[in-house]
Amino acid sequence: MLFLLYVNDIHRCSNKLRFYLFADDTNILYADKNLKDLETTVNNELQNLYNWLTANKLTLNIKKSNFVIFHPYQKRLAYQPKLCMFDNEKNKYVRLESKVYIKYLSVLVDQNLSWKYHIDSIVTKISKNVGLIAKLRHSVTRPILLNIYKSLVHPYLTYGLAALGQACKTYLNKILILQKRALRLLYFTDWHEDAIPLFLEANVLPITFLYYESVSTLMYDINNCKAPTNMLNLFQKTSNIHSYNTRSSTSGKFFVKSSRLEIQNNSFSRLGVKLWNKIRCYITDLPKRTFKRVLRKLLFDILVKEDDYIQIPMIIQKVGT
Repeated sequence: MLFLLYVNDIHRCSNKLRFYLFADDTNILYADKNLKDLETTVNNELQNLYNWLTANKLTLNIKKSNFVIFHPYQKRLAYQPKLCMFDNEKNKYVRLESKVYIKYLSVLVDQNLSWKYHIDSIVTKISKNVGLIAKLRHSVTRPILLNIYKSLVHPYLTYGLAALGQACKTYLNKILILQKRALRLLYFTDWHEDAIPLFLEANVLPITFLYYESVSTLMYDINNCKAPTNMLNLFQKTSNIHSYNTRSSTSGKFFVKSSRLEIQNNSFSRLGVKLWNKIRCYITDLPKRTFKRVLRKLLFDILVKEDDYIQIPMIIQKVGT
C-alpha cells in the first residue's frame, strides 16, 4: 500500500503518455500514425519519466522493460523506432527491447491484437492438464474428473475471454479441440465420436458459447452501470443519441456504432451491443444471479438442437428468436 501511494503520481511526469498501473507493473501507451514522430515524442517523454524516477529515488529495471508497436497485420512497419532509457547500472543510455508481444496481467497482447500468442500459451497449459485427466481417469470417479476439469481447465478458458474471444476461428478451434479431447477422455469415448452430447452431459459449454456468456454478463454490468468507468464510456443508450420514439430507444437498448473496418465490427464495443440488444427484455431485467442462470439454460437449449459448433453471429440470432 505504501508503494502504491508512493508511485501514485507517476502519470504527472508526462501529459502525453497514458499510464496504466497495477501494483508494481506499469504500462505506458502512446499513439501516433507517424513512426518517426512517435519515436521522438516517446524518447522525450521517457526522459521526463527518468527525471521523475530520479527525483523519487527509484530506478527502472531496463532488462524487464520493453515495448511493442501495435499495427494492423496487413500494414508492415516501414521503420522500426528505437526507444532509449538511461540505465543507472551501466551509467549510459540503453535501447529498450522491441517485442512481438507483451505480458499484461497474465495476458499476452501481440502487435497485431490477434491473440495468437496468448491462445497458444493457454493451449500449452490446458494440454498438460488434459494429460493429467488422461492419467487419472482410471483411478478416480467421474465427478472428481469433472472437478479437475473445472479447476484446472475452465479458468484458463474464461480468464480475459471477453477480449480474446474475438480471435479468429482458427485460433479458437485449438481450444475447442482440447475441450472435446478432455470430455472424450472423461467419458471414455472414441476420439471421433460427437462431443456435443458430452458437453450437455457434463454441463460444460464450448468456447464460443462461453464467450457469449462472458460478454453477456459483462454487458449486464455495463447496462446497470456497475462496470469500470472507462468501459462504460464505450457505450451509449439509443435514447441519448436521438429523441425519436423507436423500439430501440424505448426499450433501453444500446446504440450500434457504424464502422467500415471488420476488426472494429468484431470488437467488444460493437459486438457486445449487438449481442445485448438481441437478448429479450424480460431476461435483461432479471436480477444478475437469475439472469446468469436463465442465460446459461438458454445457451444449453440452443446447443442441444445443434449438430455442430455454431459461431457467435448464429448464437446471437438464435438467442433473439
